[in-house]
Amino acid sequence: MTTEIEARESLVDCLDCGAELALIGAIDLGQQVTCPECGTVMEVVGLDPIEVDWVYDEPEYEDEEEEDW
Repeated sequence: MTTEIEARESLVDCLDCGAELALIGAIDLGQQVTCPECGTVMEVVGLDPIEVDWVYDEPEYEDEEEEDW
């Protein structure tokens, strides 16, 4: 499974404002891109074709002991 594509220019649309973003250079799965128009941060989730999705923060769980009820 390929996790990077070689250097080239790829175009994607911003998920919030629809602005066209040019991704230039090597593109990696998980790479984050920021829309210059609205500041939305997206993540590359597909390489063929190039697809982006919103970046989701993983919830942080503290190590808590389970309570017996």
